[in-house]
Amino acid sequence: MRNNFERCLALTLAHEGGYSDHPLDPGGATNWGVTQATLSRARGRAVTKADVRALSRDEAAAIYRRLYWDAVNGDDLPAGVDATVFDHAVNSGPAAALRSLRAALGLPLAASLSVTLEACAKARADALVRELCRRRMSFLRALHTFPTFGRGWTRRVDAVQASALKMVEAGPPRPEMSSSAEKGDDMTMTSDATKPFWASQTIWSAFAAIGSSMAGAVLAWRTNDISALGAALAAVAGGLGAVFGRIRARVPIA
Repeated sequence: MRNNFERCLALTLAHEGGYSDHPLDPGGATNWGVTQATLSRARGRAVTKADVRALSRDEAAAIYRRLYWDAVNGDDLPAGVDATVFDHAVNSGPAAALRSLRAALGLPLAASLSVTLEACAKARADALVRELCRRRMSFLRALHTFPTFGRGWTRRVDAVQASALKMVEAGPPRPEMSSSAEKGDDMTMTSDATKPFWASQTIWSAFAAIGSSMAGAVLAWRTNDISALGAALAAVAGGLGAVFGRIRARVPIA
């Protein structure tokens, strides 16, 4: 959905966390969820792990928009469905996310983009979100790395589904205000007419993800699962970064 990228990005970054280089993660060195290979592709040259560690949130956001959001036509997907497909694309690649979307809609895998978007518009968005998340979990459970990362993946998909369903219920986001005043018959609205951060659904979705990650960290600590503890703490840090980044963002909070 147009004007919904920042809200969907904040949801995804709440689960991606900061820099990591887990030996069992096939993506290798990762920061803001952007792998070394993806950063190399975005910059058009080979990058080092140090480059990945120094990646800024702004550059990561630009990469996410160009290589993932635009790749799944996020602007044209219904609110909530866009968040679900986008997060899947970030986690498993845009091609996998689009295959899942077509399958969830009952379309052939070779269905054109226009046919896919038309079917999305006609589908019940809440039912589509649930079916997409169900299919995503089935895919993740079949991966050989699920015993290592499965707990975190499950929390992530559950949180994405909950937030996406809230987006469906809330409806399309309001368009951003222009910088100049727009006068109506009864009131004047300006670009300053934004919600306070504590009224932002994005903020509260991030807080929910942080709470879930903290609970996972406590459980991992009690069971002495060091890898899960590290992943959970990274998710907490990513969630806090998403909250502070969204509070400081210049665009209106949706």
